Amino acid sequence: MAQTTAVAPQSRFAAGALCVLAGGLCWSFTGVFVRLAPSLDPWQFLVYRGLGVAAAFALIGGRRGAISGLRRLGALGVVTTVALSVAAIGFIVALKMTSVATALFLCSCAPLLSALLGFVVLGERLSARQIGAVALGFGGLTIILSGGFEAGRLVGDLWGLACALSFAIVSVCTRLAPRRDFRPAMVGYGVLSAAASAAVCLGEGVTLAAPPLEALAGFGAGFLLIGLGFALFLRGAPSVPAVGQTMLAQTETIFGPVWVWLLFGETPAATTLIGGLVILAAVVTMALAGGGSAPPPPR
Repeated sequence: MAQTTAVAPQSRFAAGALCVLAGGLCWSFTGVFVRLAPSLDPWQFLVYRGLGVAAAFALIGGRRGAISGLRRLGALGVVTTVALSVAAIGFIVALKMTSVATALFLCSCAPLLSALLGFVVLGERLSARQIGAVALGFGGLTIILSGGFEAGRLVGDLWGLACALSFAIVSVCTRLAPRRDFRPAMVGYGVLSAAASAAVCLGEGVTLAAPPLEALAGFGAGFLLIGLGFALFLRGAPSVPAVGQTMLAQTETIFGPVWVWLLFGETPAATTLIGGLVILAAVVTMALAGGGSAPPPPR
């Protein structure tokens, strides 16, 4: 009997870890879906993607439940929704303006920036190991940004960094109210990012009409990749410690560049690979040190 009870937690952990891993793998295909819509500019793609995100989470939680949930979140819900929208916009614009590897590595800095914001806003203490992880991460950032400056893609890199910073803000909001259910903010961010992107398109005289397959790629990037990935992550997360969640979810960062290399021949620059590996090492160090914890990246 004792042996059975000992095996059960291990079995739950294994099942949970597989779900978290699968969630990260779902997110890793975002770059592929973006490359499948070459004629859409970032804002057009974001319109369809935002609608897909809103539809997925309205389906999961119900439209009325999402609206009432947003009202209950109050001011924190507004900040979270806006920050998620900026993160989504920054991520897709970065994917369109720079390599998939660069965008993913830059966005993966979120746990490091989250730890810094936690120190400034929440008064959370940073251990020597955590400070070292942040310093290491900034070293990786410097390498990537220097390469982007030389290649003329610095603007795209800065959008990727804006994504990481916005997601760090989301992390701080969730730590301010750890018992609140922030999932309704996902519907809000889908609607807001789609509306803001549509406004940009109309302001620039860009049509919202798109080739059917490319519009489907945009919608699928939100509905399928974000919706299914987030559902898998939430299913597995309760059985996996925070450090495991952070490390397993890095499958998005690791495999994302692999898919576009295999399918489109997109090869990242040497500075991207070197800086990205440094950032990944920093994120793993931060996770092992127990700092900068954040919910999964619903970019």
